[in-house]
Amino acid sequence: MPLAGARRRRHMGTMEIDLVPTVILLCLASALATFCGYMGQRPMNPNHGPRMVPWRFLMLLLVVVAMMLIVHVLNLLGFTTGQQQPRY
Repeated sequence: MPLAGARRRRHMGTMEIDLVPTVILLCLASALATFCGYMGQRPMNPNHGPRMVPWRFLMLLLVVVAMMLIVHVLNLLGFTTGQQQPRY
């Protein structure tokens, strides 16, 4: 018998992430987006050459991931996001 924390809900072959790992991923994505935003706004230093990491693109990507995780947290808390599927 699996532990209570290790249980996952299965729906149509997919596996949902529970609330605690989702919140941890949300905090991680937010922290990384903040770091990328900080690194992207620093002035260029011609002595070190061109920037090889696209910090602003990474920041935008992490912000999109954080927004998707926020929606997932809201769904796990019982709020309905999106349109209801018709039941036949």
